[in-house]
Amino acid sequence: MANPEHLAKIRDGAESWNTWRDQNPDLDIDLSRASLAWRTLRQANLKDVGLSGADLSRTKLRGADLRDSDLSLADLHNAEMTSANLVAVDLTRANLSKADLFGANLSGARLFGADLSGVDLRQSKLHDASLVQTNLCGADLSEASLYRANLSSANLFGADLRSATLQWAVLDDANVTEIRLWESQRGGWSIKGIRCECAFWGEDASAPTYYAPGEFERLYSEQTCIELFYQGGVSTFELNTLPALLQHLASIHPDNNIRLKSIEETGGGARISISVGKTDSQTAEKIKTDAMQVYQAQLALRDKETERLQIEKNYLESLFVGKLIPAMLSAGATQNVFNAPVTGFVQASGESKVDFHQTLNDNAALLAVLERMTDRRAELPLPAPEASRFETELDSAKSELQKRNPDQSVLRKSIRLIQNLAAEALKGAAGKIGEQAVLADWQSWLHELSRFVSHLS
Repeated sequence: MANPEHLAKIRDGAESWNTWRDQNPDLDIDLSRASLAWRTLRQANLKDVGLSGADLSRTKLRGADLRDSDLSLADLHNAEMTSANLVAVDLTRANLSKADLFGANLSGARLFGADLSGVDLRQSKLHDASLVQTNLCGADLSEASLYRANLSSANLFGADLRSATLQWAVLDDANVTEIRLWESQRGGWSIKGIRCECAFWGEDASAPTYYAPGEFERLYSEQTCIELFYQGGVSTFELNTLPALLQHLASIHPDNNIRLKSIEETGGGARISISVGKTDSQTAEKIKTDAMQVYQAQLALRDKETERLQIEKNYLESLFVGKLIPAMLSAGATQNVFNAPVTGFVQASGESKVDFHQTLNDNAALLAVLERMTDRRAELPLPAPEASRFETELDSAKSELQKRNPDQSVLRKSIRLIQNLAAEALKGAAGKIGEQAVLADWQSWLHELSRFVSHLS
C-alpha cells in the first residue's frame, strides 16, 4: 500500500511534489496501489518511484520523469504520457490501452504482458525495450524506434509501423496480421514463427498483400540485404538490366544464394533489395561493392541516352528473342551440354562427321511454365486488347502442346508473342509491383521460355 505521507504530497500537485523530492533526494517513495486517476502530474519527478498497481487512468503525465519506476500492474489506460521519460521503467502487465505515448522514451523498458492496444506510440523510443507477449493490437507505432526491442509473441494485429525502425528487433512468434510496414527499417530483425495473413506495404495502407502460412517469414526473414535506391523511381532501362545485375553477382559469388528480394516504392524514388544467403561479413561487403559498381553504372547511363538505348536493345534482344542461349551453345560447340533428358546420343571422333537429330522432351516442362503464367495472369497490367491477345496465345500454345506431334512453328510464334507482351507489361510495372517477388517470378519464366524457343528453333 502507498505510504500515507507520500500520497498526501503527490496529491498537492506536481510543483509542490517536485520541490519536496528535491529536498528529500534519497527517500524511497512508495505509491503502490495509490489512486491517482484524473490528476494533473505534468513534469512530475517520479523517478525510481514504486507505483505498482497504482491507478493512473486518465492522468496527465506529459513530460513526467518516470525513469526506473515500478509501474507493474498499474492502470494507465487513457493516460496522457506524451514526451514522458520512461527509460528502464517496469510496466509488466500494466494496462496502457488507449494511452498517449507520443514521443515518449521507453528505451530499456519492461512491458511483459502489458496491454498497449490502441496506444499512440508515434515517434516514441523503445530501444532495447522488452515487449514480450505485449498486446499492441492497433497501436500507432509510426516513426517509433524499436531498435533491438524484444516483441516475441506480441500481438501486433493491425499495428501501424510505417517508417518505424525495427532493426535487430525480435518478433519471433508475434502476430502481425494487417500490420502497416511502409518504409519501415527491418535490417537484422528476427521473425521466426511469425504469423501474418496479410500486410500493408503502401503509404496509404489501402491494398493488402496476402500470405500463405509461413510465407511472410520465408520472404522477409533477415539475411544480408543490399539496398539500391533509385531517385525518382526505377527506369525501364534499370528494370530491364536488373536480371543482368543479379546474374553478374551470382556468377562471381556462386555459393551465396543471391536473389531479388523486393522492389518497393518509397518517398522520392524506389528501393530494390537484393538478399544474400548466410555468409561472413567480408564476403558480404565484397558482394555489396560489386553490386554498387553496376548500380553506379546504371545511374551514370541516365544521362547517356544513346549508349543506354543501345545496351537495352542488345540485352532485350538476347533475352526475349531467344538469341542469348543459342549464342552461348554455339560458342561452346566443343562441349556437350544438355538441359533436358537425352537418349541415343552420338558423338563424332577424329575426323569423322556425324549428323543426328535430337529430341528434347520439354513439352511437359513448357506446359507447366505456361500454366503458372495463366494462373497469375492478373499480375500483368495489360490493356484490354493486349490482355485478350495474351490469353489467346497462352491457350493456343497449351492446346498445341497437348497434341501428339505439336506444330513447332505454331508454338514458336505463340511463345514469342507471349514473351513480348509480358516483357512490355513488366516494363510498365517498374517500381509498382511491391515486395511480392512478382517481378522475379515473371523474369524467371521468361528466361525459361527463351530456352524453349531456342530448342524449337
